[in-house]
Amino acid sequence: MLAATMLFATSCQQDEVFVDDNEAVVQFQITTPEMATRAYSDGMTATNLQYAVYDKDGKQITEMFPGVGHGEKEIKGSTTVELKLAQGNTYHVLFWAAADGAPYNVDFVNHKLNVLNYTSASNDESRDAFYKWHEVTVNSNEPQRVELRRPFAQLNIGTGDMDDATAAGVTVATTSVTVSNVYTAMDFANGSVDEATKTTATFSLAPVPAADEKFPVENYKYLAMNYVLVPADKI
Repeated sequence: MLAATMLFATSCQQDEVFVDDNEAVVQFQITTPEMATRAYSDGMTATNLQYAVYDKDGKQITEMFPGVGHGEKEIKGSTTVELKLAQGNTYHVLFWAAADGAPYNVDFVNHKLNVLNYTSASNDESRDAFYKWHEVTVNSNEPQRVELRRPFAQLNIGTGDMDDATAAGVTVATTSVTVSNVYTAMDFANGSVDEATKTTATFSLAPVPAADEKFPVENYKYLAMNYVLVPADKI
C-alpha cells in the first residue's frame, strides 16, 4: 500500500504621472508569485486580471468603469494597471486573476468570491487564482507594487514509496480526491470565509500529475493536487 502525505501551501519601475493639482495617474505594478522550479502554482494559468476601485469604507466606485464597474486586462506573471485617482484620498483596489472559464464568480459590489463548484477532475491547474485587496493613499510619486496571493489552500498529496510500489507490481495511474469542510464564499476585504457555505469537495478521477511536477517535500512524488477554499488560519 502506498504511504501518502498531504501538504497545504498558501502561492520596470515607472513614476506616477500627475495630471493636475487634484488627480494623479497611479501605476500599480502587479505580479503573481514567482516559482524557482517547474511546479504547480506557477501562476501562469491565471491570465485574466480584473480590478475594481473602492473608497476608504469599501464602497465600490463604479463610475470609474462605465457600464461594467470594473476593469480587465491580460496578465502573464506581471502587468501594469494605471488608475486616475484623487490626490490625498485613500482607496482600496481589488485585483483578481484567474483562468478564462475558471469556476468562480466575483461579486465586485460586495467584494466577495464565490466558488461555483468543486466538480472538476482532480489535478486541474486551471482552478488556480490570485487576488489582493490593496489599500493606497495618493500622496507620493512612488508606483504601487502589488503581489497577488492565492485565496485557496493548495492540497498536495504525495507518496514516498512510488518506486517500491512499481517494483512490487502496483501501478497508480489515476487519483480522485474528496475533502470535507471546505467553503464556497470569501470576503476579499478581510479574507474571511462564509461559514454558511461549508461543503464537501469531490474531484473526480484524473491521471496522476506528470513526473516533472516537483512535490514540495523532498523524495516524494505527486498523487494529486487540488485547490480548496478554507479559513485563513487553516492554510
